[in-house]
Amino acid sequence: MSAKQVVIVGGGFAGLSAAYTLMRRGVTPLLLEAQDHVGGRGSGERVDGFSLDMGAFVFTSTYDTAFRLCEELGLPLVPSQMKFGHHRNGRWVTTTPDQSFWNFIRHLRTAITMGFLSPAGMRAGFKVMREINRQAPYMSFASDSPIAEIDDDESFGDYLKRLNVPENLQLTLRAPLEMILGDPEPAGQALMRAYIGETMLHDGRVSMPERGIGSLSRALATHCADAIRVSTPVSRIVVANGAATGVVTDGETIEADAVICAVPGTKAADLVPELPEATRRALGAISYSTGCRVVIGLDQSPLPPGWHGALFPEDNDTPLLLNRSAFLPACAPPGKSLLDLLIGRDRAKELIPLDDEEIKREMLGAARRNVPPGAALPADDEGLFYRVYRWEEALCMGSPGMLAALAKIPEQLAGCIDNLFLAGDYMAVPSVNGALSSGQSAAIQVAELLESRVN
Repeated sequence: MSAKQVVIVGGGFAGLSAAYTLMRRGVTPLLLEAQDHVGGRGSGERVDGFSLDMGAFVFTSTYDTAFRLCEELGLPLVPSQMKFGHHRNGRWVTTTPDQSFWNFIRHLRTAITMGFLSPAGMRAGFKVMREINRQAPYMSFASDSPIAEIDDDESFGDYLKRLNVPENLQLTLRAPLEMILGDPEPAGQALMRAYIGETMLHDGRVSMPERGIGSLSRALATHCADAIRVSTPVSRIVVANGAATGVVTDGETIEADAVICAVPGTKAADLVPELPEATRRALGAISYSTGCRVVIGLDQSPLPPGWHGALFPEDNDTPLLLNRSAFLPACAPPGKSLLDLLIGRDRAKELIPLDDEEIKREMLGAARRNVPPGAALPADDEGLFYRVYRWEEALCMGSPGMLAALAKIPEQLAGCIDNLFLAGDYMAVPSVNGALSSGQSAAIQVAELLESRVN
């Protein structure tokens, strides 16, 4: 098997997970990454003793593959239960997504403000939660989640209308999705409900490596260093006589006995013109949100004590605020803190062309319009440092039925190009865990294919 050449195209979480899994199976692949570093949307950066995440920033409760990899790589996980402030109707209310009766009583004012206690809100809220609880096995981001089975042609917006969810409660359900994903209404109801269910079914519990998610991509890259070649864009995966025979890079063709294509779903079809038509149609349903992130190192805590973040559901121009040091103290030196500002939707598209200083000024200015009580947000010229990260393709979304269509791709390829495997967040439940799980799955299939040929 060691003499067989396996090429992995793309060095994000899917590609790194595939390389790691193959190396544990005794196969050293060649991973080709177009950028000058691996990690993709799971990359991190270290600045003056701070650990920054450039993209992904949280593991939810069902991230089984992510948890296992962290354990194998010796990355301690920090559990947390997220407490957020929400600016609604001109005032601040706080939530901790614990479904216990006493938590409900403690947050009674919040429930009223967010639309849960009107007669219509109570009826609709009960229907939403009843369906989520009834379909709990599907409302999961685990590697074996069967969510594709309930992905149909109904959009999230149509789902909310069908259940007669009043506008105030719709805003409550949409707001966290809109802050990061953009407009969730045209997206498939199954995936959007999974985001809500992942929070509600597990009382908002999350876990993260103590130095952020970027530490996982660094650990995987270190483990797979002998297999990685950066600054090597692939222009085409070569297919001949029903098999992937290699990849074309700048000035050379690299032969391969198997290829794992681990690029974003929107780019896979361009790399493999010979994909089956059904596969190309399924990939055509994929879309990604746009995101912009500003990270600022501070001498003081930016949000009220105990708050992990602050949301502005009624203001499309104001970013989500995160105090990462509140739940990951090891990400900042003692006495210091990290403020993350994240925004998606159309506002991110407007900001991305601006220079770093303008983006920071715009996002801070929006946040200061309604400062949380007791917060200490920095002025434009304050902060120990700042970084700006732009993501033209941030989180995988897509149209209704996308997950069901994508779930059929492995069998389509098996009957057409049996040594080509697609890996990425879109090949599982779109998430960090989906990317890691799909990379692992593709690698296992490659190893089994090579073993069968040896035998």
